Amino acid sequence: MELLFLRDLLNQLEIDCVVDVGANRGQFSSELRGIGYGGKIVSFEPVRSEFEILAKKFQNDKNWIGHQIALGSADREMTITVPSLTVMSSLLEPTQSDIGARKEVVQVKRLDDILPSSIAKLGCTKVFLKMDTQGYDLEVFAGASGCMECIHGIQSELSVKPIYKNMPHYIEALGIYESAGFELFNLSVVNRVDSGGLLEMNCFMTRA
Repeated sequence: MELLFLRDLLNQLEIDCVVDVGANRGQFSSELRGIGYGGKIVSFEPVRSEFEILAKKFQNDKNWIGHQIALGSADREMTITVPSLTVMSSLLEPTQSDIGARKEVVQVKRLDDILPSSIAKLGCTKVFLKMDTQGYDLEVFAGASGCMECIHGIQSELSVKPIYKNMPHYIEALGIYESAGFELFNLSVVNRVDSGGLLEMNCFMTRA
């Protein structure tokens, strides 16, 4: 259901470029192609092993571009925690330890230092920003302040209960997105706690 909704939203907003932040092995980008989105995809994945899988998967997709970097509010080097389930990799420390987790130093860049020139080369004008960075979405969003005018929709993962240390409250995240000129369009459940309550949600927002 969420994918069908996403397809209709991308069509409604006339999106011609999707920025996939926290791409991991390309699951989201593959889903985009599966629902018929044929436009440009710009993926960001900092973990070397996962980026190599991602790049190989999309090597024959002429409308895909990949960057092996993380995005944030400032240019710097940071250490990312890569657990055994790599889709949960985060620049924040998890609240629960994972004995199989490892550390990797990654480059962090601001999106507004990269996106304007990239979409100009691609000939794109309407961007959809998907963020799934395990608690770091607001930092990614802060680093996009200089290119906000070309972003017409966003998707961000919100944690109702924190699964990483020092991650923002979901109400705080929604408030920041709204203050930047976006309004809530839809919420969908990602995960629930064992008792049935909400753990994580995807929020979809469009420019007001």
